[in-house]
Amino acid sequence: MKTPLPNEMLETIAADIAENTVLLELIYKHSSEDHETDCAMACLIRSMKKTLDTTNEYIKSLSESPPAGTW
Repeated sequence: MKTPLPNEMLETIAADIAENTVLLELIYKHSSEDHETDCAMACLIRSMKKTLDTTNEYIKSLSESPPAGTW
């Protein structure tokens, strides 16, 4: 197995974050926990979405960069 490129690594991580966020949202929607638990879950969902956005920005930056050694 070849070592993935940095942007491929980030794409894999982004996909995992997106999947985990969807699963957490599903749990949140079907949860009947107390207010404190709901707030913590909502905060975690926001954090995961922000992490996904940051990861996607890194992917975009790497995709737009010239290959190493060409500048």
